[in-house]
Amino acid sequence: MSKQNPAWPPQDGKGFIRGESFGSLLVEIATDLAVRYPDRDFSDAVAQVFVWFDGTLARNRRFINTRRFPTFAAFQAYVRQAVWNAARMADRTRRRRQEIEVPPLDEPIASRELGPEERVQLREMVDRLPEPHLTIFLKVFFDEENPAWIASTQGQGFTGDQVQRIFEEAVDMLGDMRRGC
Repeated sequence: MSKQNPAWPPQDGKGFIRGESFGSLLVEIATDLAVRYPDRDFSDAVAQVFVWFDGTLARNRRFINTRRFPTFAAFQAYVRQAVWNAARMADRTRRRRQEIEVPPLDEPIASRELGPEERVQLREMVDRLPEPHLTIFLKVFFDEENPAWIASTQGQGFTGDQVQRIFEEAVDMLGDMRRGC
């Protein structure tokens, strides 16, 4: 991964995001992820993450700060998670044959620690998922089991692609529940 940025945090976040070092960081992260996960396309993710950061910094020029990202390594971890999340969202969008869009600027693009209340709320939403969405979501998300393996062991006649689709439907359902739809 990239070396420690000696001037952390950058004085001009928007300039940093538009600069060579951030571009190199994005390419480095996407390349590393592409090597580790050759079946996933990270090209749209890189563009989405760049546009998300650019838009976020246009709205909040102090978004990159030491409280949010105490070190450059913390920022790198956030960007890595953002690229991963954006690639997964883009994959789901492509499978539904929809246009890929930039995630909303008012929502974090990478995950963060959930507080106790948020964990309870998440658990309650997960418990409301119908079957087989509930079981598949729990196995993929929490147990980190491979969809193909789940398909071969569930005994319900699902293919790995069907398990992946059901998992993505479960994620979409949770998103709808969170938004109150």
